[in-house]
Amino acid sequence: MNSLLSRLSAMLLALAAVTGCTYTGSDIGDPLERKAHWFSFVEGEDIRASCAAGTPDRFRLVYNAVYDEQLRIYELDALRRVLVIRAIDQGNAGRLSTEDLLAPWRAVEARVQLDQAGYDRLVAGFQAGGMFAPPPVGLELPSRSYYWTAALCKDGAYGFTAWRYPSQAYAAMGFDRDLFALDTTGVPVNQAKEVGYDPLWENKARRGEVSAFSLKVARRGIVR
Repeated sequence: MNSLLSRLSAMLLALAAVTGCTYTGSDIGDPLERKAHWFSFVEGEDIRASCAAGTPDRFRLVYNAVYDEQLRIYELDALRRVLVIRAIDQGNAGRLSTEDLLAPWRAVEARVQLDQAGYDRLVAGFQAGGMFAPPPVGLELPSRSYYWTAALCKDGAYGFTAWRYPSQAYAAMGFDRDLFALDTTGVPVNQAKEVGYDPLWENKARRGEVSAFSLKVARRGIVR
């Protein structure tokens, strides 16, 4: 099983070169779609393209808990007030199936309907956590680290920001606890912790056997 998982992982990594394709609303829970559109999805290019005066507020938050280990996605808009949650345990061998060879990389999805008060509490938490403040331009976001990103359309204006662990801003953001409390996927959260030097991982990265990339926060989005 481990050998098969390794071959499938290598196949997915072979698609990493096309992660610059523009995301237009496809199923990001699908591993092939994710490899093709991940950077664009994180940046919220689709959100930026549709954001204008009068459009509903919209939020997309991504928790990168070491890219090769776990990803969590939380999406919310002011119109429906449905929190869409996707949890992705990358390469979870326990989910391998002969009927779906890509199951270990597929997202587990849940939806939580919020009332107006619940929605307002979440958005107030976003504001308190610094989501609507100027972005930390130049902040590096290595794939082998823990960080949050937020792409949003608020009051008709697109925005993007990020928080990297460990930092004062990360410790103070607070909304992560609110989102985890609402998370009904059943996938345990990979909590942020120190990521030390791992020579085995470094060797695999040099051979292209693991995903190794870094994003950088820009004034409007990310630099890839």
